[in-house]
This record gives sequence, C-alpha cells and structure tokens, in this order.
Amino acid sequence: MEYDFDTIIPRRATDCEKWDLPAEDGVLPLWVADMDFRAAPAIVDALSRRVDEGVFGYALPPSSWHESLVRWLTRRHGWKIRLNSILDATGVIPALAATIRAFCKPGDKVIIQPPVYNCFYSVVHDQGCGIVENRLLRIPVPDGGEGDFTYEIDFEDLEHKAADAKLLILSNPHNPAGRAWRADELRHVGEICLRHGVFVASDEIHADLQMPGSRHVPFASLGGDFSQWSATFWSASKAFNLAGLQTAAVVCANDAARERIRHVLRVNRTGELNPFGFVASKVAWDECEGWLDALRTHIHGNYSALMEFIRDRLPVLQVARLEATYLAWVDATPLGVPSVELTHRLEHEAKVKFSSGAIYGEEKGAAYLRINLASPRATLLEALERTAGFIKELKRK
Repeated sequence: MEYDFDTIIPRRATDCEKWDLPAEDGVLPLWVADMDFRAAPAIVDALSRRVDEGVFGYALPPSSWHESLVRWLTRRHGWKIRLNSILDATGVIPALAATIRAFCKPGDKVIIQPPVYNCFYSVVHDQGCGIVENRLLRIPVPDGGEGDFTYEIDFEDLEHKAADAKLLILSNPHNPAGRAWRADELRHVGEICLRHGVFVASDEIHADLQMPGSRHVPFASLGGDFSQWSATFWSASKAFNLAGLQTAAVVCANDAARERIRHVLRVNRTGELNPFGFVASKVAWDECEGWLDALRTHIHGNYSALMEFIRDRLPVLQVARLEATYLAWVDATPLGVPSVELTHRLEHEAKVKFSSGAIYGEEKGAAYLRINLASPRATLLEALERTAGFIKELKRK
C-alpha cells in the first residue's frame, strides 16, 4: 500500500503547539518532536468509529491494548515480556517522574547523559533531586560513514558518577544524538549501575524509529538483573504521531519495583488513560507496521536530503550520524553565534524555527541545532534554503 508523506497539511491555527507557538506568521517550524503527517489510515478509522459511539465517559483500558504491546515487542524487537509487567501512564515524562519519586528522595542524585532531551532536566529538578551529568563523548565518523560525527558513552566517568547516584535516565535511542545503543554498550551501562545500586529508567519512546542498518535493543531485553533493576518507558506516540493522546506504558519485570511505581502513578493520578489513546495505540501496533516502515524510509530520505544540502551549500555545518529518531543534530559552532541567539535569529530573520542545542546541555562554547525531519520533503528543503540565505548574510557581516 502506498502512503503519502509529501502532502503539506495546514496545521497553523489548529491549536497546534508546533505551528502556533511561533509568534510571527510564515515561520516554518522544525523544532518540537511531532510529525507533520496524518496518522495511519487504520488509526484514523478506529478513532472515527470510537467517536461515532458518541459517549465519552470513564473508560477501562482493555487488556487487549497490553496484549498488542506484548506482541509488538516480541515481533519487532525480540523482547518477550509478561502481560502483568505493564503499567499505564499518561506519558513518558509523567511515568519518569513517578519512577524517580519511587526510587529517590529529595536531594538524591540522578544521572543523565548530555546532550540529552531537555525534559530530563526539569523532571529531575521537579522531584527535588540533583542532576549528575555523564556527558557523551563526541567522536568523528570514519571515512565513508554516514554523518560527520557521533557519540559514545564515557564509561569511566559513569563508573565514578554512579557511586553517588540512585537512578540513571537512559535515552535509548538517544535524543538528540541519534544513537541506537548497541547491546554491548547497554550491558556495560547495566553492569556499572548494578555495581552501585543505581536503578535504570530507560526512555525508549523513539525505539520504533530506527534507520537502515540500525536495530533497537531494549535495555531490559538483556535479561537477568538488567531486567529486574530497571523500568522501560514505551509509547506509540512518536512513531505513529499520537503524542496528543497522552498514552504510554511502563514495563517493569520486578514485582516490588513495579508496585512502587504503580503507587506513585496512582498518588499523582497519572496512570489513568483516555479511551482514544489506548484505541489508537492498539491499532498502531496491530495494523500499522507497513505504514511505519514507509515512514522510516521517508525519514531516512529526508536525512539524506539534509546531508546532501549541507555538504553542497552549507559545508560550515556538521551533522551527527542518524541511527534512530527523526531528529537531526547539527553542529553550527563555526558560525560563531551561540545557539540560543542563533535559533532566535533564524526564527525572526529567516522565518525557520529549530530547537536550540543549549536546552539539551550542549558542551560549553558550542552551538548546535536540533532539526525535526518529520515533514514533507518540500518543507524541509524550504527551511534549509531559508537557513542558507541567513548564513550567507551572516558571513557578509
């Protein structure tokens, strides 16, 4: 079946965060991580049928949506989980907040691995905990490899930091670095955390957005103590563009640990789902595999188009190798403009909005941009043309 990812869907003036937050007219937004595509037809049809029922009272999430997740994880990722290991949550960040609160008390230390998703900073601080940074190490991509640079985990530093921490938030795949962590890397992380009693909270919301040649390894699929001393956060929201339905799952094999998380979810009232979320998620996992594969092909094509454009027109920029997610991580440091100022000027002068690398904890003195590739190719190329024009003028001055 053919799927259309190139038709431009008007989203401005639809109460859309991505398109309506930019204050000025005409801004192309390639920042916040949602996609400018209609959901898969089977999802739209299922939601339409639910709307036609006309009654929207309190709903009980059916066990069938958990069963769909179990089948999906087995089929797509070779990870077999027990049905009763799943908890419901209104989103990955609320579930992360509950997990931090379940395993940490105010003042405890939580490890994150910058540059990393900005909400990790706020969710840790909001629980009264302190942040310990285990910064990723930037390395060049070997000649002939896709992208200009990539990242590795600083295991020596992690060993040191883990001695004084209670929990590690793992971004797997990593946002914004685009890494799909290998099994040996995850095992090394797990061994360090087990030695020091650090609980692993693995955010795997981008897991289904692998690029060609990459595969996703769920942290808990390593089994044994790695499974028992961790929780995995999963959702159809990124891969199937369902973020507004606020539906996620927590997978935790350890009964006692799972009950601790369940308790906090209940206290915070963040474990109760709306019916549209579990209807859409179930259909996504049961019926929309072909749509997802076509989407991944389109995303990789956009990444290749971005790489070609930058090499031909903007060689001053460098791009991280993209192994997973639909987010390109671009080094704009040679422009000599701090990332906050750069993104502000791009928005107001070039009418294109990217995310500033500063919010992800970019290294000191650097300037990065995070570019959302989940758009029609024409939108991406127009944004890059505007960026090229801005940089040309910047160099003149």
